[in-house]
Amino acid sequence: MNAFQKILGTVFPPYKFSALRKERSKLFTSIISSLPDEYKQIRIQTLSSRFWGFDDWKPYPNFKFVTLSYKGETLSMYKKRGQNFKISGLEIFSRTNKKLEDIEILVQDNLVQGLKITNSDYLLSEFDLGQIINSNVSKSVFEFTPSEIDIFYNSLGQNIKDQLNPFDIFDIDFNNRTFYAFYDLEDGNYLAVDKNLNVYSLVHDARPMATRMKTSFSQILNDISEKHFVKEKHLEERYRNSK
Repeated sequence: MNAFQKILGTVFPPYKFSALRKERSKLFTSIISSLPDEYKQIRIQTLSSRFWGFDDWKPYPNFKFVTLSYKGETLSMYKKRGQNFKISGLEIFSRTNKKLEDIEILVQDNLVQGLKITNSDYLLSEFDLGQIINSNVSKSVFEFTPSEIDIFYNSLGQNIKDQLNPFDIFDIDFNNRTFYAFYDLEDGNYLAVDKNLNVYSLVHDARPMATRMKTSFSQILNDISEKHFVKEKHLEERYRNSK
């Protein structure tokens, strides 16, 4: 950050945060770009995202949580439930400490989530980006604290799991209630279940938006699998029956 940027940042704090995010994005991008070809897919998908910043991460205080956003459907393409690991062995030269510092990356469900640089304030000015060493990179299993969606999925019976793609399930807040979406009706509409496995149709432009369906979780999954459920017909009925 040059002298002009420092002055402008003092007068206009939002500029200061924007400049910091830009600098940290450059640092993060340089680190991810340095991953060896063994991690090519992680490198490509992470570089396709937009970087928003580093934040403190309470469950893992030695790491910074990396906030990223992905375009369109790419998040669902990249996310793979249970692909949890730590990448170690990267090193970066610290101008501040006059030595190489260790870098570790946490990957949860195949998505980069955390970053640790030892003895660092995560500032671009600390480092020589031309000296990132990747000759000793390794991967190890990392056990994350189970998320709410993991706990929900693990609680399901095997007959239900056999009919589900676990990577398609996610939790969604709808009308101040938590549902677990399992089937995409498109345009932000879903089939979902509540914690008691009651099946709901969640359609924003229908009234009511959340309607309990007269079917069981297992039955609707079977109907979808056997192509007895036609989402276009279902949406037509929802709109037609709107109050």
